[in-house]
Amino acid sequence: MEQGANHRVGIADAGDHPLGTLAVVEGLTERGKFLRLSLWWLPFNALWTALLTQGLQVQAEHWASPAKGSALSLLTGLGALSSLLSQFLSGPLSDRCRHPLGRRRLFVLMGALLALPAFWLFAFAPSFPFVVLSLVLMQWWLNWAAAPMRAWLPDVVPPHRHGIASAHVGFWSLGGQVIGMLSIGFLLSPAFWGTSSRLQAEALGLRWLMAGSAIGFLLATLFALSLPDRSASLQVARPFLADWGSVCQHPDFLWLLASRFVINLGFYTAVAFLRWFLADTLQVADPARGTMVLGLLVTVASVPSLWLAGRWADRFSKRALCLSSGVLCGVGAMGIAFASHFAQTFLPALLLGIGTGAFGVANWALAVSLMPPSEGGKFFALWQLAFTLPQVFGPSLAGVIGDAVNRFYGAGVGWRLVLIGCVLLMMLGALLLLCVRERPPSH
Repeated sequence: MEQGANHRVGIADAGDHPLGTLAVVEGLTERGKFLRLSLWWLPFNALWTALLTQGLQVQAEHWASPAKGSALSLLTGLGALSSLLSQFLSGPLSDRCRHPLGRRRLFVLMGALLALPAFWLFAFAPSFPFVVLSLVLMQWWLNWAAAPMRAWLPDVVPPHRHGIASAHVGFWSLGGQVIGMLSIGFLLSPAFWGTSSRLQAEALGLRWLMAGSAIGFLLATLFALSLPDRSASLQVARPFLADWGSVCQHPDFLWLLASRFVINLGFYTAVAFLRWFLADTLQVADPARGTMVLGLLVTVASVPSLWLAGRWADRFSKRALCLSSGVLCGVGAMGIAFASHFAQTFLPALLLGIGTGAFGVANWALAVSLMPPSEGGKFFALWQLAFTLPQVFGPSLAGVIGDAVNRFYGAGVGWRLVLIGCVLLMMLGALLLLCVRERPPSH
């Protein structure tokens, strides 16, 4: 790419970069770029899968039982709010950043390093307020890095390769989910530690989880720093608040945002209460192991559909892929919600996995295709609304409802009601995709 072309798209040349060879734009193959764009999401998804499925629940049980539902609502709500505010700052700021390190690299490095003290605090928190504080700090700094990391993809990948690039991100994200589910499932089990004390096993498990996560983030961040990155030009230095007005000029992206918000409202609420659905509703003897097994079934089943959807999304309608896979997700999720014993959840979990693999890739690729060039940080920060706000409203309301229904009708009834409501929300969100007009696929 010629230097003049770089300036035409509003990005300054970074030939004399303080990181030396790390800044050589043409020095990476496409596969090398895909790997660096996607590998960072392995520790990110491993950590949040472990925490959202069982880690936060364990802390709520330990410090706030029997009002564990309300305690979990507080944790997820404040954590998601911190994540939202962080990305609303870091995303647009990275779009306009003129630091010599580049507009994405500085934010990713800063977020990963400053999150480390919060890892330690979460593992050794002496009381519930410190658990809350540590989670808020983790959400802030990890998502301070996450918004620019997402925006890096459209910076360095051409539009006709967004589908396959999204498949790579999805693959490593799924790998992180597998690691997160396996690690938390084993680390919280008393049998793994050879002890009869559940509290001792859970304390040890959380400490090792956070230590491993810290190492994983450091290594993945160092690897990502070699991605091509360039500082923003003077042309993008508009007033910070004025940037957000241009979002209204992209109604199809806003419809997609609304659709993903409603889908995630159901999804993240279901994830938050799955452990208690298995323990209290289906009477699974080892809910930690049961949650791990069910999560693995979903994840493993999603891998083939993920790669197929990545290729199809570059050739066919991304919206049609989202709609068809969304229907399959709804069928699988409904089967889990109405199961009467644990074995009945296996086949629905496989269907849910096939659907979620295809949906995640196609939906991500559709979002990227609807974003304007060079404004990925801002639009991915807005996109994150569909992920963080559902974590505030969904579990907050569902936890209170679940606790109330359990008190009146018996333990476990409330969690089944919560899951059924989650499935209905996911179906409604899929229907909103009909309002989205996509751009013609590139060939």
